[in-house]
Amino acid sequence: MLASSADNIRYNGTGIGYAGTVGSGNPGVDMGELEGFSFNQSVSKSSVNSTRNAARAKIIEAVDSTEATLKWGLREQTEENLKMVLMASAIASNNQLAGTIDQDVPTWVDDQYIDLGKLNCFSTKIAHGAVTGGPFQVGETITGGTSSATGKVAYVAASYVEIVSLSGTFQAGETITGGTSGATAAVSGITTQQDVVVTSADGATRRVQGTDYTVVPKSGFVRKLSTGGITATDVVSCDHPALTVKTVHGLSSSTVERKVTFDTDPDDKGPRKRYTFHRVNVSADGDMILLGDGTEVLNVSGTVIKDTTQPSGQEYYRVDVIS
Repeated sequence: MLASSADNIRYNGTGIGYAGTVGSGNPGVDMGELEGFSFNQSVSKSSVNSTRNAARAKIIEAVDSTEATLKWGLREQTEENLKMVLMASAIASNNQLAGTIDQDVPTWVDDQYIDLGKLNCFSTKIAHGAVTGGPFQVGETITGGTSSATGKVAYVAASYVEIVSLSGTFQAGETITGGTSGATAAVSGITTQQDVVVTSADGATRRVQGTDYTVVPKSGFVRKLSTGGITATDVVSCDHPALTVKTVHGLSSSTVERKVTFDTDPDDKGPRKRYTFHRVNVSADGDMILLGDGTEVLNVSGTVIKDTTQPSGQEYYRVDVIS
């Protein structure tokens, strides 16, 4: 018998988990930082006891079933992790292109947010000095004399204009010129506003955020306040940037199966091992805490089932001990 060795004791327990395609020779996607990874193997047995004496000793014990299960928590909210846990059949690409909402007439609902259908909405305010040959006009395009930047006027005030459809970067001190009005003025400041421009249909009256409406610009939600002055014909304008948007539709797949591999960290204490579970039926396990303190974790459980593509006697899982 070999002497005891501390090198045989696994301490701390660190490693990397992968989720791949069942039947593939590859480990698949790195699941990132995990909140624990545990494996349980249970055996269910039935027994027969003797009736020949009062001791009723056990004379037969037989295995009814065996089961292997996995549990782990996903800290990283990648699209592949979400697709797996939320039981989605695919990942759809719904990217947002850079563009403009230009004097759209939404269906306003008193004191309820409506969705403009765009994310990270903003507008640009250009402050200026005295106007020559004006005034500027709503709907016209202004151009920067030095920068050649352009923008479409959504609202005209005495000392500034609010624009959308911004192209380029206006510069303080340059002269802006209206494409229709021919008005000119020197730019004194440029401000990117986390806001939308809400005006009357003719653009003459600017509605006031906090009095007439509230807005969640990052979500593209705007709410008409019943105590304000917005009418059914009021219009909304804003710009929105290009964004990458991926969509998963939860529960669109009745079964999610993955090949799951867990590779222990070779630099940690104890034997280096690789666990390969050939076919795992995966599902969410417990609450997904969307609001609270600390890390949001997607808890996952999986049942190891027989993979008939593997050689006989090797259909469930394997453990490689590496030295």
